[in-house]
This record gives sequence, structure tokens and C-alpha cells, in this order.
Amino acid sequence: MRIGLIVRAVTTSWIAVIANAVVGFLLTPYVLHHLGDEQFGLWILVTTVTGFYGFFDAGVRSSILRYVSKHHALGDSDGVRDVLATSFYFYVVGCFITILLTFAMIPWLPHFFHIQGETASSFQHLFLLAGIIQGVCLPLNVFIGALEASARFDQVYMARVTGLVFRVVAVIAALRMGAGLFGLGAAVLLTNLLSYLIQIPLAIRVVPEFSVSPRWFDKATLRKMTGYGAITLTTGIGMQLRTYLYPVILAKYLSAVAVTIFSLPMKLLSFPLEGLATMTEVVNPVSSHLEAKQDYAKLRQLITLSVQTAFLIFIPMAVLLVVYGRELLTFWVGGKYASAYPLLVILTIGLGSSGTLSSVQSMLYGIEKHKGMMWFRLGEGFAIATLGIFMVHFWGLLGFAIVMGGVLFLTSLFFIPRHLCGIVGLRLRDYLVEGALKPLLVAIPMTVVLVGLHALHIVHGWPTLFAVALAGGVTFLLTVLALGFMPPGARPELLTVGVIDIIFERFVRNGKFRALFVVEAAPLK
Repeated sequence: MRIGLIVRAVTTSWIAVIANAVVGFLLTPYVLHHLGDEQFGLWILVTTVTGFYGFFDAGVRSSILRYVSKHHALGDSDGVRDVLATSFYFYVVGCFITILLTFAMIPWLPHFFHIQGETASSFQHLFLLAGIIQGVCLPLNVFIGALEASARFDQVYMARVTGLVFRVVAVIAALRMGAGLFGLGAAVLLTNLLSYLIQIPLAIRVVPEFSVSPRWFDKATLRKMTGYGAITLTTGIGMQLRTYLYPVILAKYLSAVAVTIFSLPMKLLSFPLEGLATMTEVVNPVSSHLEAKQDYAKLRQLITLSVQTAFLIFIPMAVLLVVYGRELLTFWVGGKYASAYPLLVILTIGLGSSGTLSSVQSMLYGIEKHKGMMWFRLGEGFAIATLGIFMVHFWGLLGFAIVMGGVLFLTSLFFIPRHLCGIVGLRLRDYLVEGALKPLLVAIPMTVVLVGLHALHIVHGWPTLFAVALAGGVTFLLTVLALGFMPPGARPELLTVGVIDIIFERFVRNGKFRALFVVEAAPLK
């Protein structure tokens, strides 16, 4: 892959992440106050239930990326056509199944979730529209997969940003006209479809041999692709169960309002976690390269440094959410939603620990040892679903949050790392000390500053909240700079953070302010 494509892909991915975070943060309170608690919860419920139609992908999207890239490298144009056409007709079947299933579910869904009156009618109409669009988008995945396989991630991300711009305009217009739940849903769903449609001509231009002619459909290719995608699909099922099943459980056993309350901390956490997932994608090809050379020493160093980096990025955000989460919820969506603060604290610990595993998962896929991850993700999903239903009956939302946070914390800091350490020959103790404990110690001065400022009760609005967040951020940055400039021999071992030393050695002490976008494992010495 050319370095220019890598730079554009990384840059546009962060543009997309930041744009989505800003829009989600600013638009959520606007939508919530226009719809109300119940209808906002129903909107989340519709998107969640129809989101499970993504299982009909069966891992084929990842197969497109794998095999189109391979056939391109071999100059096999017929192979590219086989993969794309076969995928397209597989998705067409999935499209029809999705739409038929949607029609079959519409009559009984309101009864299942105890929705009545006019709200039930709006819910049914929106669910129908969502199901149809979800089905139509399945075949369009072929075009996105073709772009990704051609390393044109920049075009994929910019298409998402374009769709996001149209979505903001459409949502605001729909709510200002009083369109309600169905109007909001139509605005979001149709603009999402638009972002898919934009990528059709882009894919055709980038992949000249693109064809969906029936003559290129090949059963052997289909078997090969579904076989490859089976593990990806199963892992995806586990991840869906662990983080996206909560609206169904809460709507069934509590109410749509409970879905709204629980979704607020989930939305806040989704912004930094999406950024962590994006930045660790590079671990996949680097680990694949090192594994091919049987260089397990550098593999161990790669995983330690990448986990350190994830913790160093997330911990300052986590400290701010834990200390000032109540104020943040109050200023963001209103004082009555400050009751979600205990949920935010618990979920920050659980989901944050899980987010730092993005690099671990990328490495396991890169060295083709991801089968074990499938069982861990399924175990997480079923544990959260079953224990969560049990705890909801006793402790409500708090009980469900404890289950989700506890399960993710244990699997993310102990079970999955233990599995990885066994594969690469790394001691679990070293993984936890280097990857998690040292970044936690770096954040102690920032934590002291924020807790001290919080005790003074000086935060009364957004300006003062931004000011204390800036004070905490500056404290954290100064701590990192102090550690970086301090001679290695003058620091205790627990304050020797490998990724900080590497950055200062390569880009500060040597005066080499080079681009950080590297393909090879050069930083691993």
C-alpha cells in the first residue's frame, strides 16, 4: 500500500470519527428534548433490532476485503469479478429475507415491548422503513467492500462524512416541522442510504473490472468466502450481544424510558472508544508481518506498546467522566438525567477496559489466532444477556450496568489477555503492569487536580467545565513531558513507560519530527 494512501486513510478516518462524535454529542440533547424520553427510547430500540439484520452479512464483507485484495495483487481480474458478483447475489438473497422478516415481525413487536396507542403505530411504520432500508443496504456492501479492498478507505470515510452532513440537516428540519418519531427515523435512515449510494460510482471507477453479471456467480467462491467469514460472523454476534442487546432487554423488562436513560452513558463512551478502535487497525498488518518472520519478541513488544497507548489515551477521558460525569450529563441533556451518573461510572470502567483491547483483537486477526476471540466474545454476550436479565429484576438499570461493566472488565483485563499472552509467550503480569498499571500511575497527578477542583464546587456551566478539563489535560501532558525528558536512570521502574520513551527518543531528543504513519515495525527496537 502506498504511503500516500495510508496517510489519507488515517487522516480521513479521524475526520469521520471526530465529525461523528461532534454531531452525536450536539444532536443527542436536541433530539431527546424534541421527542421525549419514551419516543427517544423507541428510536434506539428500532435501530438496535434492525441492526441485528447485519448478521445476514455472514462475514462476507470481510471476505470481499480479503479476496479482492488478493486477486488484485495477482492480477486476476476474473477472480475479482467472481468475488464481487457472488457477494452481490448472496446479499440480494439476504435483502429479501430481511424484508420478509420485517413484515413478519411488525404485528407482534408492539405487544412484545408493551407499546400501545398511536406510539405503537409510529413504531411499526418506522420499523418497516428501517427493515426495508437495512435490506436494501446489504447488496450495497459490495461496493464499499470493493473500495476498502482497493485501499480507498479515504473515499469510504468521506462518503460517511457527506452522509452525516445531510443527516444533520434532515434531522433538524424534520424535528422543527414536528415530524415526530417517524420523521426523525426517515431522516436518519434515508440519509444513511444516501451515503451507501454515493459509493457506487466511486467503486466502479476505482475497480474497472467491477461486475455483478450473473455469469460471474460461483458456488465454489461462495463456499470459500462464507468459510472465511464464519469466525468473523460469530465474533460479531458476540459483540452485538454484549453491547447492543441492552435496548431489547430493558424495553422488555422495564420501559422505553429506561432505554433512554441507559443509552446516554453508552453514547458518551462510544465517542472515545470509536477513536481507539480506528487508531489500532494498523496493528493487524504489522503483526501479520512480524508473525510471518516468527519474530515473537517484537510481537510481544508491539502488543505491550499498543495497549499502553490505548490506556494512555483513554485514562484521562475516563478520569474526567468519573469525576465530572454528573455535571457533564446535567449540562449535556438536562438535570433530570444526572441520575445516569452511577451507570456512567460503572460502564466507563467496563467498556473502557474493553476498548483498550482493540489492538489485541487486531493482532489476533493479523496472526490468524482469532478463533479463540470468537468464544470469548460469545461468552461475554451470553453472560451479559442472561445475568443482565436476572439483575434487572432486582436492581433495575444499576443491576444491568454492574453485570455489563463487570463482565467486560474481567474478560478485558484477565481472560482475553491471558489467552493472548499464552500465544505470544508474554507473562500476564508483565502485560498488566506495562500495559495498564503504568499508564494508570501517569494519570495520578491529573486525578488529584480534578478531584481537588471538584471539591471546590467551581463548575457551574460549560465554560468552567471546559476550564477544569483543560487544567486536567495540561497536568497530564506535563506529567508525560516530565517523564519523557527525565533520564531513564532517574525514574522508578513503574514510571518507565515504553511508548513515551520511544516517542521522545525518536521525535524529540533526535530532533526528527517525522510523520508517525509507518507501515513497517520500525519503532520496535
